[in-house]
Amino acid sequence: MPISPKTVREQVTNQIRDDLVSGRFEAGSMLREIELASRLGVSRGPVRDAFIHLSQEGYLAYYANRGVMVRHPPNPDERTFITSIRQQIETHVVENGIQDLTDESFQKVEAALERLKEACDVGKATGIALRDIEFHESIMRACGGEDLVGAWRQLCSRMLLSYSRHDNYQQTYQEHLEIFTSLSARSVKRTVKALKANIK
Repeated sequence: MPISPKTVREQVTNQIRDDLVSGRFEAGSMLREIELASRLGVSRGPVRDAFIHLSQEGYLAYYANRGVMVRHPPNPDERTFITSIRQQIETHVVENGIQDLTDESFQKVEAALERLKEACDVGKATGIALRDIEFHESIMRACGGEDLVGAWRQLCSRMLLSYSRHDNYQQTYQEHLEIFTSLSARSVKRTVKALKANIK
C-alpha cells in the first residue's frame, strides 16, 4: 500500500516531483513560487521547501536572484555515462552489504516491490518511474549504502527526466522481481547481473 505523505511540504514536494517526471514542466523553464502555490492551494513556504529539496535531488537547478530551473534530461552520451556510474554504485553496495541484510530491511525491499507491481498494474508511467527508483533505493539502504544515496539520487533524477521504459509494464516488473529473487537468495552474482540488466 502506498505510503501517505505526513506533511503539506511532503505533499507539495511529491506533486511537483510527479509533474517533473511526467514532463508537465518544460526543460529549462523557470518555476515560480507564487504560481505553484496558487495552483496547489498552499502558501509559498511549502513550495520554497519543495524547491530546495528537489534541487538537492537533482530535478531542479537553483540560480541566485533568478529562481529555480527545470534541469535538462541528459543527452545520449551523458545518459550512457550516468547509467554506468549508477550501475557501479548499486553493484558496489550490493557486493559489500548483501550478507548483512536483516529480515526487517528485506521486508522494506519486498514492500517497495509490491508498490512497483501495483504501479505496473495501473500502467501510469510516472508512478512506475518513481516506484522503480524507490525499489532500488530500498536495496541501497538495506545493503548499508545510506551514505551513497544522496549522490545516487542525483544520477537517478537525471535518468527520470528521460525515463522511457514503459513499453512493457510487466517486463519492467519481471526485471525487478528477478533482482528481488536474487537478493533473497543472497546471491551477489545473480543480483549484480539482474541489476545491470535492468539499469539502462
